[in-house]
Amino acid sequence: METKTPLLQTVLKWPLPQVRAWLDGLSIGEPVGGENFNWDGFAFTAAARAREERSVPWAHIALLVYGVLAGRSAGGDTHSIMLSAMSLRAWMIRELGAQEGDAVLEPEVIFDWFQELASIPIEEAARIVSLQDWSLIPTALLLRLRYIKSALNTLVLISETGLVQKHPELNDWFLLRSRLP
Repeated sequence: METKTPLLQTVLKWPLPQVRAWLDGLSIGEPVGGENFNWDGFAFTAAARAREERSVPWAHIALLVYGVLAGRSAGGDTHSIMLSAMSLRAWMIRELGAQEGDAVLEPEVIFDWFQELASIPIEEAARIVSLQDWSLIPTALLLRLRYIKSALNTLVLISETGLVQKHPELNDWFLLRSRLP
């Protein structure tokens, strides 16, 4: 009896144009052909391939899928997916250079994501992390600070692209970064 190759493995063997055409006919995040499809695994593997091949087109595919999945998720799952997407962007920018207006290589996309997460003024964040007893800080607030730190960890990867000169307020956040939860 012949073993059926999982669809994920099959799709990942296709050439890039065939993968793009296949995606165009689907609703990302939904079952494919009536069967569950590992969209998370697909996005992760497309991102890994983008890095391995230094391929902006594979990064486009990974970011497309990450974006749809993030929009369909809630809470921490959304942050985790967006962190994966922004980490891929940062890696591609560091390796291939920043390109204004490019859907993958534009550093402002990562900065905008950071700004959405940094809804706490830096002075307030500094005050909170200077408290002696963090057990008194609400868990939701600590989580928001953790999300800010993960975004800063991603931004620091591309800090040499001129982003800090364009947004000098990042310097203060970078100084606070090691003290965030």
